Amino acid sequence: MAELFFIATVIFVAYVLFVVLDEKKDNPEPDKVAELKPALAEPEIIELSADTPITLVPEPEKIVAKPVRPKTATAKIATVKTEPVTVVATKPESSKVTTPAADSLKNPKTGEVAKFPSNYNFAKRWIKDALVEEGLLDKVYKNTELDDETTEKIHAALQQLKALDKYK
Repeated sequence: MAELFFIATVIFVAYVLFVVLDEKKDNPEPDKVAELKPALAEPEIIELSADTPITLVPEPEKIVAKPVRPKTATAKIATVKTEPVTVVATKPESSKVTTPAADSLKNPKTGEVAKFPSNYNFAKRWIKDALVEEGLLDKVYKNTELDDETTEKIHAALQQLKALDKYK
């Protein structure tokens, strides 16, 4: 009985797929494509407050952005948009300069500050990669590869990394 039910289910699923795929071949929906083309040619106005910094990451080659000096609290930026644009909002930098604590490391690429790891297992990935990039270690070790000798070598490399001005 279970075999018959399985065969009937397979036949039904195949029939549904056949019908759905056959309908899509007959109707490619050209109206939706025609509606999208004029919408892409219109300029888009984005309102931003004065204290919100943005970074435009252009995906296509042709994006026009004119710098506008805001006279009030809000600014309007007009862009001609031919393709989608990714807008990445960043935190506004405060006037206070924060320095990492003595027991922390700063990633020079991203500015992330992480606490100095007491154990290699709990070190962040960028710290492990930095040890290899600086030539202090041969490779990033897995937890199964750690023994007493390797652990001492890693601890010495971490102390050398902590002493580098680049990571303070």
